[in-house]
Amino acid sequence: MEHIFKIFESFIEPAVVLIILIILLIVNSWIFKKIKSTTSNGNITKGAIAFFLILAGILVFILGLPIDKSLKGQILGFLGIIISAGIALSSTTVLGNLIAGIMNNSMNRFRNGDLIKIGEFHGKVIRKSIFHTEIQLEDSNFITIPNLYIANNPVKLTRKTNTVISTSVSLGYDISREKIEEALRDAANEIGLSDPYVYITSLGDFSVVYKIHGFLEDSNKYFSTSSLLNAKVMDKLHEEKIEIVSPTFMNQRRVDEKEFIPKQVIKKPDSIDEKSPEDLIFDEAIKSEKIETKKDYLKEIDKKQKDLKDKLKNLKDDKKIEKIKSIIKKNDEMKKRIENNIKEQIERDKDSAK
Repeated sequence: MEHIFKIFESFIEPAVVLIILIILLIVNSWIFKKIKSTTSNGNITKGAIAFFLILAGILVFILGLPIDKSLKGQILGFLGIIISAGIALSSTTVLGNLIAGIMNNSMNRFRNGDLIKIGEFHGKVIRKSIFHTEIQLEDSNFITIPNLYIANNPVKLTRKTNTVISTSVSLGYDISREKIEEALRDAANEIGLSDPYVYITSLGDFSVVYKIHGFLEDSNKYFSTSSLLNAKVMDKLHEEKIEIVSPTFMNQRRVDEKEFIPKQVIKKPDSIDEKSPEDLIFDEAIKSEKIETKKDYLKEIDKKQKDLKDKLKNLKDDKKIEKIKSIIKKNDEMKKRIENNIKEQIERDKDSAK
């Protein structure tokens, strides 16, 4: 009986370690479930903490086992070899995406709703996870990009406001440079771009390449404005009787002095309530961006609440105290409404995705 008791006693320490590890994992899950609505990278942080907790728990569990020290050393050595091999092969394994996911999100390179370009992929971020990032492309389809690919490639992040839109056109040497630049600037102004400027990017054998730039106030209309700029440049040059053909075109066929400028078409008034293409293309990205904006507002409320509570400690006037308490109460109610709204939006998105 005493021998059996000693056996049970030797397993008490490893059992305690296991129980503590399970409790820590449960607490970790509970905490992140509570703050899920106010953190954009909650799942990533939660997964990283759980991973390191399990790793630490395994080490402590092995050290607590009632076995010979040399055997413990062999087990720990074998575990070290596995971890080292995993890290060595991380560039092509799940561990690589895990490490890249933690790195990408700790750097906060971009967030949900941002317009980014990674390699040949150009679109808005839908969601980020520990292993991959999902973006909605300009054709409204979705693509999942491994975090390792993002870590190994430059990410171009389009500014929310005052981003530059540009397009190029090649014209002959026989046309006045000043006339072309003025027409290009007029085209940019007419579509709402501010502070337009022109670069001459190339002097070719037969033509000159002009590049018109302008600042776009709202990058949510990036693609439609780029298309509109191309259209307006073409229209404006035709209005100024400037042919968009290179001299080689004239040399290759007889045109009998014919001008290659299409006839002007009577324009129909644009519909006021018509949605922009981006509103239809990036529907999921827009939803995700709205949630991120609400989360930012929650952070602002938390900051205001902290400042008000600190101010409340130093007040002695009863009227001012009551006034600040009333503001704090209203902010708490607003915070609760926003949190509920975020949860409802997430649930609706899940239901619509089924």
